Amino acid sequence: MERIIDYSEVPYATNGQSVYLTMGSEPNLYLCLFQNGYHIINHLKDADSSTIFVTGRKQDYFCSSEEEYREKMDNYIQNAFQEHGITKPHTVSFSYQDLLDHKYHVPFVLKNEDENCGREKFLIATEEDYIQLIKTCHSLFDKRLLDICASNSRNPIYKIDYEDYLSSHFRVQEYIQTPSQYNTTVRVLTSPAQSVLYASLKYNLPEKIHDKTSMLGTMLSEVYPLSTDSIVSNTAAGGENCLIDGEYHTDEEKDLLRLHHIDSDGFHQVLEASKDVHEKFRREIGVLCGFDYIYDPERDQWFLLEYHNRPMVGDYSKRCGVPYDTFYQRKFAEGRVRATAFNQVLQKTR
Repeated sequence: MERIIDYSEVPYATNGQSVYLTMGSEPNLYLCLFQNGYHIINHLKDADSSTIFVTGRKQDYFCSSEEEYREKMDNYIQNAFQEHGITKPHTVSFSYQDLLDHKYHVPFVLKNEDENCGREKFLIATEEDYIQLIKTCHSLFDKRLLDICASNSRNPIYKIDYEDYLSSHFRVQEYIQTPSQYNTTVRVLTSPAQSVLYASLKYNLPEKIHDKTSMLGTMLSEVYPLSTDSIVSNTAAGGENCLIDGEYHTDEEKDLLRLHHIDSDGFHQVLEASKDVHEKFRREIGVLCGFDYIYDPERDQWFLLEYHNRPMVGDYSKRCGVPYDTFYQRKFAEGRVRATAFNQVLQKTR
């Protein structure tokens, strides 16, 4: 596992190296690089072929909007994974009309691809769940009801246009049953220097849905409750974390790793694909990316769930002895992890 460096270990710029980085995203790293003589770039037009993209570019000249850019990049990245034999589970954009027309086949996962920490991810497992989801959507689209709720609360979740919110952010995805009693996924944290900083198996016992971060979660857990439990596995939602290349594993973790065929060529392919895709799209993603995978035991195959250019790094930070409890500690740790990945890229390009 790569050691997380301190800001004082970032080398001074010897050739006026330019970096693309917005101050609001990583203020401590921004200040560190500025003081060390790096040329900070905030606009894409000022970048050249030697620029290191610390934070990925969100939009490009050939797109009219951020949504169009993200959709194009998602397609490019998925195509790059397919060259390694890795695909996403079958996924389509959510449509309320398609829901009403019963075009989705249970079981399926309804997920917000723009949320992390396990928020807004629901398993629709039965026809009864399907009806509960229709009832929930019908209620959420009733602006009069939300106006009444908003008048009695300052919570911003009542002010969302849910009809647009669901169609813009949500996907319907094929459900994959994991090979144990746990919800499991694997997180691979990479830099574009063809390096895996951290890889871990995340596991969590299924429990009742308790997602109060949105009206959707509240409705599906209390008003029109689903028959299913939560399907999230990440540690932010109370799960456990097993470092894949760790020196010590409990008997339970050894069984989990065995059930997921972690020592197989298939998982080695996952690691190589993560490094290759990140290197190929280093300017779009930036110097840090978290790739999430799920293992399907029936097909003996790994699938890409999602990727994040601003991944949570709590498990990685704590493994390296970097505090990650308070908001300030989290921001500080995230900047140091990005500095570690930046340093790897710098060493490779020199």
